[in-house]
Amino acid sequence: MTDTDLFIAIGKPDDSVLTVVIVAVVVLILLVILLRHLIRKRGGWRRFRRRVGRELTLTRRAFGEPLRAYRRHRRGVRALARQLSDPRGGLLVRRLLDAAAAALADTPGAVPHAVRLEPGWASVQIAARRLPRPPEPWEAPAEPGPQRWELSLDDEDALPPGRTRAGAHLRPLPVAVGMADDACVHLDLAAGPRLITVEGDTAARTRLFLALAAQLDRPGSGASVIVADGVHPQHRGQRLDVLLRELETAAAEPDENPGPDEIGESGRTATTVLVCTSPTAEQARRLGALSASGAVVCLIDGRAAGHTWALRVDGRGRVIAPELELDADSGPLGRAVVAAVRADHRRLRRESAPRRATTAPRVDPLQEAPTEPIPQATAPVRTTTGADLLAEPDTARERTTAASSGTSVD
Repeated sequence: MTDTDLFIAIGKPDDSVLTVVIVAVVVLILLVILLRHLIRKRGGWRRFRRRVGRELTLTRRAFGEPLRAYRRHRRGVRALARQLSDPRGGLLVRRLLDAAAAALADTPGAVPHAVRLEPGWASVQIAARRLPRPPEPWEAPAEPGPQRWELSLDDEDALPPGRTRAGAHLRPLPVAVGMADDACVHLDLAAGPRLITVEGDTAARTRLFLALAAQLDRPGSGASVIVADGVHPQHRGQRLDVLLRELETAAAEPDENPGPDEIGESGRTATTVLVCTSPTAEQARRLGALSASGAVVCLIDGRAAGHTWALRVDGRGRVIAPELELDADSGPLGRAVVAAVRADHRRLRRESAPRRATTAPRVDPLQEAPTEPIPQATAPVRTTTGADLLAEPDTARERTTAASSGTSVD
């Protein structure tokens, strides 16, 4: 091989690389020219940058939303479990509702029906045509929103005394329904028509319905829960017609001496709560009559005719009730109630264990004074517990309901 042949053999690869580079530069220049033409045609570089930035922001939010939703869910579970597991949590909510009711004694038609709790702060939502100025220590809300009074909880001694308005025969019956921002939302089931329906997405409403029933069945809730047949596949209760007949008979018997309740007020007894599902029109009429008399609070899975509070749940667990100005995320509620029920079991085991020494009890500003047992009207014996109600069904029920207004007719 001569030197010329060697030079030609070595130069061929360099020519190929140079050709590729030249072609790439030409294509790049053409792309730049085409991009400039398109950008000028669509409004210039500034508008193009804004549009690209907006698209990148939307893409980032779309990919990050599942992680943010998971973190919100975990925060909600922890916050709700912390409040529900605290033995004084339910008492604090009842005290707030009672104190707001006492402050509204001279305002006709004003009813406190919901409480939002967050660390160091509480607000009580009030249904009223015209909400009066709050008395001390209540404060007016600083931001727009539902009608409410707010109260700082940094100093427990500043909590108003718990007493109800004259003529109130039912104690507050609050249950947690979910999270609104960072606040735990509690709804007083005894503040309205006492006929509460849970409607909407089948799976989501079943989880919310069972979580509400399990809360009412916990110790210290102030409720005596009766569960009808058909509420849970693993629970066989009495038929709804039989329970209605027994409750109507019990309601007809006069209660001569109701006695004081847990906070020393006469005229109020423990509340009987009937948990049922999909009543017929006649059964709904009888349920409405019992709830209107104040003898029973009815919690219904599905739509029912009559004057009701309808809690509507979508597939993501968002529960709304426009007439109550309620909008909360009920997704974390189920796991939080499970944690609270387990805490109840652990507390009962500790209390039942023998103690080596006894000490004087600490005085608690939220402690209720012990009283004699409250005579109550005869009611059917409870046949299930909160833990049973939270057991996962073997098969999902396929009942469908349509969202209804406060008053619905079959």
